[in-house]
Amino acid sequence: MRKRLFRYKYDNRLIDELIENTKFGTITSSVLASSIVALVLYGEIPNYYLLFFMLFHALILITRLLITQKYKNLLHPSYKSTKRYLKQYINLMSLSALSFSIIFFISSSYGVSDSRLFFIVSIIISLSAGSLATMGSVYIVFASFMVSNIIPLIIVLSIHGGKIFFITSIVLILYLIVNLIHGFRLFKSHEKALGLEKKFSTIYNKSSDGIAIIKDTKILECNDTFIKMFNRKDKVSILNSSILDIIAKYDTDEEQYFQEMFEALQKDQREYISLEWLYSNDDNDFYIEIRMSPIKLENELVIHTIFRDIDAKKRAELEIIRLNETLEERVSIEVEKNRIKDKQLLEQTKLAQMGQMISMIAHQWRQPLSAISTVAISINLKAKMKKLDNETAIDATDKIASYTKHLSETIDDFRTFFKSNKEKHYISYTELVNSVLKIVEVSITNKDIKIVQDLNSTLVFKIYVNEVKQVLLNLIKNAEDVLIEKHIQNPKIYIESYGNTLVIRDNAGGIPEEIIEKVFDPYFSTKTEKTGTGLGLYMSKIIIEEHCNGKLSVSNDTEGAVFKITL
Repeated sequence: MRKRLFRYKYDNRLIDELIENTKFGTITSSVLASSIVALVLYGEIPNYYLLFFMLFHALILITRLLITQKYKNLLHPSYKSTKRYLKQYINLMSLSALSFSIIFFISSSYGVSDSRLFFIVSIIISLSAGSLATMGSVYIVFASFMVSNIIPLIIVLSIHGGKIFFITSIVLILYLIVNLIHGFRLFKSHEKALGLEKKFSTIYNKSSDGIAIIKDTKILECNDTFIKMFNRKDKVSILNSSILDIIAKYDTDEEQYFQEMFEALQKDQREYISLEWLYSNDDNDFYIEIRMSPIKLENELVIHTIFRDIDAKKRAELEIIRLNETLEERVSIEVEKNRIKDKQLLEQTKLAQMGQMISMIAHQWRQPLSAISTVAISINLKAKMKKLDNETAIDATDKIASYTKHLSETIDDFRTFFKSNKEKHYISYTELVNSVLKIVEVSITNKDIKIVQDLNSTLVFKIYVNEVKQVLLNLIKNAEDVLIEKHIQNPKIYIESYGNTLVIRDNAGGIPEEIIEKVFDPYFSTKTEKTGTGLGLYMSKIIIEEHCNGKLSVSNDTEGAVFKITL
């Protein structure tokens, strides 16, 4: 508490207030009060005392004015450099106050009447009462002056004696205590109000928005952000200038537009106006949001205007609008790119399947070609041995015709399988499976793999037939490859259908759980680089799900992998 009462660190504005009140306080105590006391005591005590009293107060007056002037010049955020001047000022106040008690004591010694002495007491009390108004902003100055005024007075009153002066002493003690407490509370209240004002000023000036108070288009007040936003040197260069010279300097239409808005607001015709504005100057341009509203300030209608920098936000919005305008075109381009990519991948898949198909055809041709060769050798031997009769020749040629027909049908199946079709056709799961098995069954069964069919679905589907055939071929060949790779005993491929679902599964043990989610990714393959492209299952999923609006999924059961097609 003592440190709070007797500190020397004060806000500069409090000290400024003290300095502003010094002139009035100095004239009152050092000129007016001292002159009245001198007149009252004139002829009652030796004149040299009065002369010395007046000269002393004249010196106090001059010194106080000099100190306050230096004090004002030195005010800045660091209080240490002004501390010495504050102490000097307190000493002068204390001496000034003490001088009245001394002149009272001298007057009392010379037998001045009690009425005149009481008048001097009244002057001293009046000075102490007025000190709250002139010195209250800096509590240590006020407290020092009060103590220097009242304590010596109480002492000299006690020395003088007399009932009236004794009672006055007691009253002065209470008066001193009450005034010191009241003065401290007023000071704290004043200090708190100043702190709030300071906080408001900080918030006002450091706000991210520019703020200006405008009347008749003239700028009455603005914050620091406003100055920076519009690239002005300082507040002096802006105040009392026209806001139109800042926000509408280069466009008379804009100037007229803002002029009308300000007039409407000042006539109280609008509650507020909010707009977005592209501000331009010689250096750059940026978007700002302007919000104007009429308010009463000291009974005067003015326009409270907020300027918010929305350049980044606005340009982002404009970019989004621009992107949306071109979105359809860019989507079409990307769709076309993806279509071309899928087509290329499909062609790659077809080429890989063609290699497999040629191998299957070779398997199917091997037996008929061998039979044709056998029949030809038999005809040749019988002809050389002169044993070739008509019946044998007809039978042999019939067999050759049958074998060549089979070879021709195999070629037709091959050509049909890879023929590109642009239209959807109706077909059932049974027809699809039979068409695919005509090509692959011989190759698979020659490898001792059993194909188990359980086709119960009678539904027909409108699809791209040859594309779906390629999916079935890919799934069946994958099952064949994994059965051979793992050397499965009693290998089997199951082909089942029910409702709108076709299932192709095997008994090869299934796909590892850590990779099952990746089997439909492009270029992901569990086969060796020579035998796997990683495109088969990826393209199969695209064909079923994107081209045919179906679904292709994979899972494991107790025997192996299960691929499901749902159309």
